[in-house]
Amino acid sequence: MNLIKSKFTIGTLILFLISSCSPPPDSGGSPLGLIGPFLPFVLIIGLFYFLIIRPQSKQQNQRDDMLKSLKKGASILTNGGIFGKIIDILDGDILVVEISKGINIKIKREFVNSLIDKEEGK
Repeated sequence: MNLIKSKFTIGTLILFLISSCSPPPDSGGSPLGLIGPFLPFVLIIGLFYFLIIRPQSKQQNQRDDMLKSLKKGASILTNGGIFGKIIDILDGDILVVEISKGINIKIKREFVNSLIDKEEGK
């Protein structure tokens, strides 16, 4: 909720700054006269970078690190909602997961949603 409020506040601030800017003078003597028309676009691009692009790339890097760190014996949750334990890794990207005693399934590494800590399961 706070993120939505902060996006709304920042967006409102940018719109206020854009609407309150006066048109550049005809003399063209100040450097702001050349940059002024492009300043709102630069602010919007900066806003998108820090609020959308950067957090998504950080989250994707964390997910890639988690997928690379999967090993035998790890408890996982798949994208389909199945809890299991990795008992073998085939060809680097196929996992053999035990979902119950004697019931094993094969899944691709990319379909692992998260690692489950032993303390969370208890």
